[in-house]
Parts: sequence; C-alpha cells; structure tokens
Amino acid sequence: MILSKPNHIKIYGHRGARGDLPENTLESFKYLFDNDINAYETDILISKDLVPVITHDFRLDPSFTKDKKGNWINDENIKIFDLTYEELSQFDVGSINKLSRYGRRFINQKSLVNQKIPKLSQLLDLTSQHNVQNLLINLEIKSTPDEENLTPSTEDMVKLVTNEINKSNLKDKIIISSFDWRILAELKNQNSKIPRAYLTFQQEMGSKIKNTIYNRSPWMNFMPFAENFELPKIIKEQGGKAWHPYHKDITKKIVEISHEENLPVNVWTVNKEYDMLKMVEYGVDGIMTDYPLKLKNLCEKRNINWF
Repeated sequence: MILSKPNHIKIYGHRGARGDLPENTLESFKYLFDNDINAYETDILISKDLVPVITHDFRLDPSFTKDKKGNWINDENIKIFDLTYEELSQFDVGSINKLSRYGRRFINQKSLVNQKIPKLSQLLDLTSQHNVQNLLINLEIKSTPDEENLTPSTEDMVKLVTNEINKSNLKDKIIISSFDWRILAELKNQNSKIPRAYLTFQQEMGSKIKNTIYNRSPWMNFMPFAENFELPKIIKEQGGKAWHPYHKDITKKIVEISHEENLPVNVWTVNKEYDMLKMVEYGVDGIMTDYPLKLKNLCEKRNINWF
C-alpha cells in the first residue's frame, strides 16, 4: 500500500464523488474508476441484522432519501441500526432534495434512479471488478462515544467489518479510519496488520460533529492531550499509519512535524480550488474531496503530480 509518494498528491473521492453523483452509491464509486481516480473514502455503519453498509449518518437523511412510494421521508430519526438490510433497501438514495440545506450545497449533483444503500461487500466486489492501479480504499467506521444504541459494540463492529475485508481480495489496499479512537484501539487488538488512520476535528462550530481533540476526550479514548503539535506524535505512538485532519485545522508547520514522525497527512474535505492549492503548498500527502475530477484537472493544469 502506497500512502505517500514524495512531491505527489493522492486524490481521494469523498463518499465516491459527492459533488457530481449521489454520495456513497455504487454508481458514484464506478464514476471514479471510469475517470481514473484510484482512491476513495467511504463510511460504514451496521444494520440491525449485522450487515456492514455504506452510509454516513447514523440516521437516514431526509435530504436525499425517498421511501418506496418515491416520496421524501419526513422522519429524521430513522436509525440505520434499527433496520434490517432488507428494510434499508426499501429506500432510494439516488437524488437530493434541492430545496434542502444539503441539496443547496450540491446543486449540480446528478440524480440516479433506483440507488440503494450498498453493502460493504457489494462495494468491495465492484472495486475488485476494476483493474485499478495504485488503488487505495479508506474505510471510515462510524462510531460515537456521545450516544448509545447507534451501533453494535466496538468489538463486534470491528469484527463485522474485518470479516468482510478478509473475504475480499483487497486486504492490502485498505486503511481503516475513525474519529472514535476506541474503534482504532479495538482494531489494533483484533488485527494490528490492518493500517489505521486517525481522524481529527478541532473546530468549535460549523459541522455535524464537534471538536474531538482535547484533554481526556472520549473520542481520543481518554488520552491526555495538551499541545496541538503533540498530535502527530500521539498518533504515531498508537501505531497509526496516517493522520486525517480537517483541512482548516492544519498548518504547514504541523504537516512538517507529522512528516518528521513518518506520518502521512490526508486532509478532508477540500472542495474549493483555493484550499486545494493551499493544501498542496502545505505539503499534505492526500486530499479527500467531493470533486475529485476538479482536483485532478487542477493538478494537470498546474503541473502538480498526483497518483
């Protein structure tokens, strides 16, 4: 697995290619392969009947979910973990409500018919069917210390995901990430050979998640934390293979510190051209973006090496 290449940027399609096609749908990932993007980030939750599924939020999102009659759902509290995979398959996630706040963010996203929440196994099968060079798959396991009954136990969740990985022929192409470092600690216990990436978010407002990095944070598995520049060292001490910070949280200096620890830095989620160029200037190793083709074209226009 090549996580870093000197003077190159790794382009990761975020949730497939969310800016262009519905997020976390099989068609969105196929679109990446068809356009020579060879890395992606996606999200994993678990259904009631313990099937790992590809979806981001703990609850179905009314902004892009229709019921079997083709109507936008109204209930904002339908938990993924409360439904079997067959029940989840009754919903269509192939379009967005352009009147919603989410829809206005991705106003140019194309609609697709009959798109279901995929199983992790289906996504890995699709990926295996394409002969992708320099393939890299970032599987983010969604988990939270802030609310109960949204997922199985940490132990079971890791076991369910790694079982699917072990059934595939992509074991050496996968890195697992999480904001919830308890997941990464459990993964280290169960299978230390699978590379782990440590997700962080240090903003106070402006996202569905809050600041996860502070002293004795439950997100950090209650580790002591005092100084921002400690973060790459802490991750390295945990055996992390990569650091995945929010792009607005980093500086060129902390990227250099991370590299001194031989820890690649892959930032999320970078959609504006100005920010893409800033991340290249900072020397990050990878950029996760909702617009991977836009970043690819920018790299080619500016003679920036990417892989």
